[in-house]
Amino acid sequence: MRRAFFLGWASIAWLAGCSSVSVVRDYDASFDFSSLQTFAWQHADQPRTGNPRTDNDLIDERVRDAVNAELTAKGFRLVDRAAADFLLAYFIEYRQRIGGSSVSFGIGGGSYGRYGGASYGTNVSDYEEGALTIDIINPADEKNYWRGVGRRTTYDRGNPEKTTKVVNAAVADILKKFPPGK
Repeated sequence: MRRAFFLGWASIAWLAGCSSVSVVRDYDASFDFSSLQTFAWQHADQPRTGNPRTDNDLIDERVRDAVNAELTAKGFRLVDRAAADFLLAYFIEYRQRIGGSSVSFGIGGGSYGRYGGASYGTNVSDYEEGALTIDIINPADEKNYWRGVGRRTTYDRGNPEKTTKVVNAAVADILKKFPPGK
């Protein structure tokens, strides 16, 4: 019984550690994205929310570096705000979620074709989900014309290298299909 319980929790931890980013995107289908060449950040400094988890200069630098790198790799250029074809903004949000997984195992063996098996139902646990939203904004009217949101299970951020890797992967997944039609 203890082994099945441990295996269930180990599976949840393993899946959380390997979880990829779930991404949704939305955009203005009437906008001509092919005209975009230059970008800038809407805010020189990330606006403060009052939440110490999201008001984090280290995460801010990682997100901005990752976005800049992804867009530069796509051929866009970072310029001063006044010369930008589009502006960028991002938001981070954390939420508690509830999830579950089934734990079952079988035991093979025995004589004369007899086999045993056991199932221990569903394990329910709570976990934290982080969401990173990236907005592409028209500088003329400051309206969004593209938004990407990536969600994934969070982890204990005690490792700066792993945090950077997770942020880079999330930003790459979010911006994978920006601009639309490419």
